[in-house]
Order: sequence, then C-alpha cells, then structure tokens
Amino acid sequence: MGREHTVPGPRGPGTVIDSEDAGPPASRPPDVRAEVEGIPSIPSPTTADTSYAAGALGTGLEVLFTTSERALQWAWRVLQLARGVVEATPRGDAFIREARASVVDFLDHIPPHVRRSVEEVLVFCNLWQAVGVRLRRRGGFPAGDDTAWRQLCEDVELLQRAAQARLGTAAALEQGLLKDLGHLRALALSCGDSANEVTVGMEVFTRCIAELMAVASAVRRAWEAAAHELAESAAWLRAGDPAFSAWLAEHLVAAEPAWERTQKIARWLRDVGAFAGQP
Repeated sequence: MGREHTVPGPRGPGTVIDSEDAGPPASRPPDVRAEVEGIPSIPSPTTADTSYAAGALGTGLEVLFTTSERALQWAWRVLQLARGVVEATPRGDAFIREARASVVDFLDHIPPHVRRSVEEVLVFCNLWQAVGVRLRRRGGFPAGDDTAWRQLCEDVELLQRAAQARLGTAAALEQGLLKDLGHLRALALSCGDSANEVTVGMEVFTRCIAELMAVASAVRRAWEAAAHELAESAAWLRAGDPAFSAWLAEHLVAAEPAWERTQKIARWLRDVGAFAGQP
C-alpha cells in the first residue's frame, strides 16, 4: 500500500512574480545551461484507499510546490535574457515576443493555481479531522441507531463532494499545463536550429513545465483515488448495513493520522509561501 511520509524540511521559499517588470528573485538565477534536477517519484494510487491517497497527496503536493518554484526561476531567467536581446536589437523578433508572452502567461496563471492547490488540501484535511472528532465522540454504532447512521452518511457524502471538487481543480491545473506545454513545444519548433541563451533557456523552461505537468497528473490521480473510495463508501452506506457502518467509522478514524501528516505538509507549504511574500 502507501509509504509513510514525513513533514518536509525547509528548502528555501520561492517568490511568485506577477509580471516581467518586477525585480528578479533574491536567489541567484540558475546557469542557463544547467541541467534540471530530476523530480522524486510520486506514488501513483492504484487502489481506492484514502490513507494511501493522503500519502500520495502529501508527497505530490510538496513536489508540485518545489517544481513550480524551479519553473519560476527559469521563467525569470528567460525574461532577463529576452530583455537583454531586445535592448541590443530593439526590433526583436517573433520568437522573443512569443517566448516572453508564454512566460508571462505562466507567471499569471500557474503559481496562483499551485498555491490554491495547497490551500485546498489543507482545508480538506481540516474537514477530515472534524469528521474524525465527531466519530470518536460518538463511539460505537449499535444496530438500529438511525441518528448515528444518518450522521455518518452525511459526513461521508460531505467528504466525497469535497474530494470531487478538488479533483476538478487538479484536473484544471493539469489541462492548463498541458496547453502551455503544447504551445512551448510548438514555439521551440518555430525557432529552427538557432541556439542562443534565450532558446536554451526556453528549452529548460519547457522541461520544467513538462515535469510540473507530470506532478499535477499524480496529484489529480490521488484525488481520484480519494473521491472514488468515498463514493463507494457512500453507496454501501445507503444499503443500511450496521456492520458496514461500524467498520467504515473505524476506517475513517484510522485514516486520520495519514491526513494529519498531509495537513502538516500543506500547512508548511502555505507558510513558506506567506513567508516569501506570496499573496
């Protein structure tokens, strides 16, 4: 099943840039010919298990954040290089204009969406904890306790709807990155065999976007796993089996520590963004 995940250690906050006219980040920009580091593997949920989905989300969310920070560094590097070319040759060319437009579009849309993904995971974990608290206070699920059964049905349906909504957000991020990647690859073909710092920078930036899309896909699959199990549980609950109701209540409580670990990761990532001055 899933593996254990610990709270990440600080890797240094990134800075979200809202336009190409703002100043560069405080950290030193990467060498334009440097290789992009490989991203760690993310467990792909193959079974409908919310504990496993929680672990996959915790890992995926951390990698999503750090990969987006790396893409931000390269976005700024490309803008700096493109500005230098425009200053040297004021007329510029179509490739430079398209490259700058692609980077600015990324800065306007993707980093805010990543921050929203972090916040949505945190809210869902808080919701799971609230359900766990109610279940622990109630205790057992004796046969014929319709009030307890109805409350459990409402809790599971609430979690299922919340997971489904976040699945939509994750899918939207993945589709946005897919569109950006297609545009960037088409742009790379348009520049032919020319090789300069801008084209090399755009090549590395494109690789960062491809990695970011792969991570977004893993996060979307984790939400799919959580939403799928919760939907199945809601369907079984409607059958009114007291034994299943008791088992499900225990299962939701048992999964709580996994969601607490993911909550700590989401809270840490949110605090890193706030510390870096991100809105």
